[in-house]
Amino acid sequence: MNHDDSLATILLLSRIGDDEVRPLKASEFWRLCNLIGGPSLLLGVNEAKLVSEHGLAAEMAARVVALLDRATGMAFELDRLGQAGISTFTPFDADYPGRLIERLGTSAPVLLYAAGAVELLDRPGVGVVGSRNVSPDGAQVAEAAAEVAARLGLPLVSGGARGVDQTAMSAACLAGGAVVGVLAESLARKLRSADIRRAIHDGRTMLCTPYSPEAPFSVGSAMGRNKLIYALSARTLVVAADVDTGGTWSGATEALRRGFGRVAVWRGPGEGPGNARLEERGAFPVASLDELEAAVLESATSTDVAMARAEHVSPTPQPTLFD
Repeated sequence: MNHDDSLATILLLSRIGDDEVRPLKASEFWRLCNLIGGPSLLLGVNEAKLVSEHGLAAEMAARVVALLDRATGMAFELDRLGQAGISTFTPFDADYPGRLIERLGTSAPVLLYAAGAVELLDRPGVGVVGSRNVSPDGAQVAEAAAEVAARLGLPLVSGGARGVDQTAMSAACLAGGAVVGVLAESLARKLRSADIRRAIHDGRTMLCTPYSPEAPFSVGSAMGRNKLIYALSARTLVVAADVDTGGTWSGATEALRRGFGRVAVWRGPGEGPGNARLEERGAFPVASLDELEAAVLESATSTDVAMARAEHVSPTPQPTLFD
């Protein structure tokens, strides 16, 4: 955090323990910013001024002032997270991934909690997503896609869930590649794993979440974080999707509908029943790993790939972390 706008943003949206003050939703935050002109302009402003000069309802004005009055408690909370290796970023921070703003606009998370090599968030990744109950053929596709990412020197981006996600992330580690995990479960809990901490220390793993670092997994969180995978990736491969149901289908169709990222879909052994339908909706069909590599290279700029390859060290297998 390096800016008054960041401080005000964190105060307005973060929850501290059992604090009874209800933090703002992202939509409420952006409406407030549009009305006021910027979150830092709220610092030191009293309720009466918010009501008389900015037209806030009395209840909202009282809530905003109460949230901003938590600076001391928030400082302790940020320090606690920092000691656990977790950083907090807002769109007003230099380290916040610009790709999220470019792709998602106001749908980008206002708070992003992250642990690991922050610079990985600035590289275009190779997204790999799919069903939890993936077939053996589908698992082989996920592993091969991860190896493509490692060979190109680009991070493998996925969600850490059982099935395709964990298979691809583990394969990327074993191939000596970099991994970005966008979690829908507790980041703090993940970091209790000695292997995860070691991988983060080695500089080739980044875990992040738009949700509270202590929040447990929920289906809603999994649905909500899917768009970040697409936004952080030059191209995202859907290995296997169901039809009209499930998080993989929901995330892919949302990305196609709203332009959150470039979607490829596997058309070969191991594909899911929804894959053909995704192609019909505009996903780019991929029937070989050569086609996937070409699609990634077409989506990423030559500068991105050249920089990634220049920074890419000789592959050294990491432990299988994501089972």
